Amino acid sequence: MRRLLAFAILALATSCRSLPFPDPELHGEYGKALKKWTRQVALYSGLETRAFVRMVYLSPDFVDSQAKEISRMRAEQPDKAAETAAKLHEDYRQPSFFAVVYIPDRTANDWNEPGSVWRLALNMGLGERGPDKIQRFEVPFNAELRALYPYLDEYSVGYLIKFRDPTVPVQANASSAGPFNPTEAQLVVASALGKMVFRWRLDGGPEAPPTAEPGSEQKPVTTPKP
Repeated sequence: MRRLLAFAILALATSCRSLPFPDPELHGEYGKALKKWTRQVALYSGLETRAFVRMVYLSPDFVDSQAKEISRMRAEQPDKAAETAAKLHEDYRQPSFFAVVYIPDRTANDWNEPGSVWRLALNMGLGERGPDKIQRFEVPFNAELRALYPYLDEYSVGYLIKFRDPTVPVQANASSAGPFNPTEAQLVVASALGKMVFRWRLDGGPEAPPTAEPGSEQKPVTTPKP
C-alpha cells in the first residue's frame, strides 16, 4: 500500500512538473549559435508550474549567425545576403532579446502590456534599465520565425525585447557620454509569481547560471459562507 501511495505521489509530481513541449533538436552552425546564446528557466512553486522561459540574447555574434541562416533559407545571392546582414545588425543595434514564454496563467503572460504584472530590467554594468520596446508574437507563427526559434509552439508566446544602449554617464569635465563595452548582461523578470534572472558573460569569463525564485503562494479566492 505504501509503495502504491509513493508511486502515485511521484506520478503526480512528474505530471505537474512536465511541460507541454519537448526540447527541439538544434542542427548545424545556427543551432550551435542558438544554443550558445539561449538561457532557460523553469519557475515552480511546489508542484505548480508558474513559468517556463527560454531567453535568447541577440548578440552581434548571434545576429551574424541568424543573418546567414535567413539568407540560406531565402537562397539569397551574396549582395542580397550582405543587405540582410546589415539590416539585421541595424534592427538589433540596441541590446535585444527574443523570449519564448509559457505561463499557465494566461492573464500573466502580458509582458508587452504597459500595465504588465511583470517587471523587466536589463543590467549590463551601469545599473538597470527598463525595456524600450516589446513586440509580441502569438500563434500562428510564420514559418521563418518557427525555423529561427524552434522553441516556439502552440502553448507559448514570443516577445522581442529591446533596451536602450548602455552609455557611460557624462562626467563633469566631459562634453558627452562615451562608448561602453559591457562584459556581462543580466536580465531580471519579476512579479508576484516569482523572479527569474538570465545571465550572459560577454568576455568569455565564468558565467553564473540563470536562477528562478517563486513568489508567495497563490491561494484561490473563496467566498465566505453566510
